[in-house]
Amino acid sequence: MVKKVSKIFLVYYSSFTTKSGSNIHILELLRNLKKYTDVVLFAPGQKGVDHSFSGIKYVPVIDNKYLVQPSYEFMLSFYLLYSCITNRPEILYLRQNSFPFFPIALCKILGIPSIVEVNGLVMDELKVNPDSKSFAYRVFSFLALRSERFNYRYCDRIVSVTDKLKDELVRLYSVPAEKVLVINNGANTDLFKPMDQKQARVKLKLDDSKKYVCFVGHLAAWQGVEFLIYSSPFILEKFPDVRFLVVGDGVMRDKLLKIASEMGLSDKFTFTGRVPYENVPVYVNAADVCVAPFIMERNSKIGLSALKTYEYLACGKPIVASSIPGVKDLIDLSGGGISVPPENPRELANAVVELISDQKAMDAMGKQGRKYVVENHSWDGVARTILDICHEIV
Repeated sequence: MVKKVSKIFLVYYSSFTTKSGSNIHILELLRNLKKYTDVVLFAPGQKGVDHSFSGIKYVPVIDNKYLVQPSYEFMLSFYLLYSCITNRPEILYLRQNSFPFFPIALCKILGIPSIVEVNGLVMDELKVNPDSKSFAYRVFSFLALRSERFNYRYCDRIVSVTDKLKDELVRLYSVPAEKVLVINNGANTDLFKPMDQKQARVKLKLDDSKKYVCFVGHLAAWQGVEFLIYSSPFILEKFPDVRFLVVGDGVMRDKLLKIASEMGLSDKFTFTGRVPYENVPVYVNAADVCVAPFIMERNSKIGLSALKTYEYLACGKPIVASSIPGVKDLIDLSGGGISVPPENPRELANAVVELISDQKAMDAMGKQGRKYVVENHSWDGVARTILDICHEIV
């Protein structure tokens, strides 16, 4: 039975102008927590944000690349202070991103218990971000590092998405291990569910005579999509009718298109660009195999709890993913796919070929993966676990 907490404030620093993985995470958390308690989410009120979601209080900001976050922190201080005085929450839940200081400081002053959710470390982001050498990015990173240290010290609990990330928080910030609780990401198992493959392909106007390998996600450097491209000649050598779907957009898109073109593979790859979140399950269900070829940099040290892997499995699709802590654990526990050494095109290709060659194995992995995610990694389950933590510290 879920313990009752009457009001929670969620504080979020990213923009809702796009459908990123972090946005999906916080919106799913909001949606599922609202089943059990009163929740208000504070977020930047930039132009173009989707106002269709209930329970979000948009805070005015200066809509400029360099001023959004500083202006949000400034304006949030007034909005949050007023809200805490007039409609005091029992818990404040902050997703660590950018450089928040005020929310946790306010909690200490007013005696409001607080939880900080951590999905990564600033120094790891710096290593793979193409803007990391710019002056503005260095200033923001300096503030973000100080924010991490301040918030982890003064909050009541920390939620880490992987065991490896918990270990790093304890090591880098001298956080007591008992203060950090691990809650993996989840999947919307009502949206991401098996559907008829032929119908999905008809809807997307795909050739049903082909085999499809699918990647879904933000096209960032750490995703390793280039290794899928490098692996494709080995796959096509065994199965010339295979085609590749790359669903999503990001800073790596032009580079990936160039790599495919230079390798003479442009006709084998479809780059869809940004796709509405509710349509993503159609692409996943149209595929035979789904992939998550993460690179070592940024990922191996803290591990990964990647939304795409849970969503692939929730659709009943076998996956091939890099043997990164967290991801490998999910594959081993679910029995829903094959893990391969990161940044190894030949091994990635061999695993894809192995699956495509055995329809019975693919079907079995798909069923096992779906069952495991439904039982262990639904967003409803994540929300109930967080509510249990809230009850402990109220």
